[in-house]
Amino acid sequence: MIFVISAPSGAGKTTLITRLLRTDDRFVFSISTTTREMRHGEADGINYYFITRDEFKKKIDNNEFFEWAEVYGNYYGTTKKEIDRILSSGKFPLFDVDIQGSKNLRQKLKHAVYVFIIPPSRDVLKARLIGRQTESEEQLDIRLRHSAEEIAEYGNFDYVIVNNVLETSMLKLRAIIETESCKTVNMKDEINKILEEFDDYTT
Repeated sequence: MIFVISAPSGAGKTTLITRLLRTDDRFVFSISTTTREMRHGEADGINYYFITRDEFKKKIDNNEFFEWAEVYGNYYGTTKKEIDRILSSGKFPLFDVDIQGSKNLRQKLKHAVYVFIIPPSRDVLKARLIGRQTESEEQLDIRLRHSAEEIAEYGNFDYVIVNNVLETSMLKLRAIIETESCKTVNMKDEINKILEEFDDYTT
């Protein structure tokens, strides 16, 4: 299974993903590469690979990205090297991407599960963005305007979670994961193992 989680900035996506990774070792996080400034509490190689714009453009020219996009004046992308790292882990890939990134991934990962996290209201989103203390008034207005455009893209996702109460949102996210894990297409390997125990009874 491959999970792609997207959200407008400030919807709480990172918090949900962090909790999921701490409590479910079936997943491995896909670390994106970005040109944006590192925020307080972030670490290079953990939250993102932080590089310069020139370095990013060089990687584009060298065709090193699986997908990339420009968002709010910064570049974000998933390198092919990162995809190789995830595949070698033998775990479920978990992508944290913006709306544009999810569209790019859907073109290449058609069978992935796409989950959209949205805030319960404009006022809650604004309060969360203000609480981060990372945006100026002008940047805040831009993010809110873009958020409205992004939320309108909800139809491009398989599931939508309105992130009001964190614990409730986590329960919904886990429910989505367990639902997907029980789909017939994802049960093939486990069923085959069980059938092997019935070799003497099957033809």
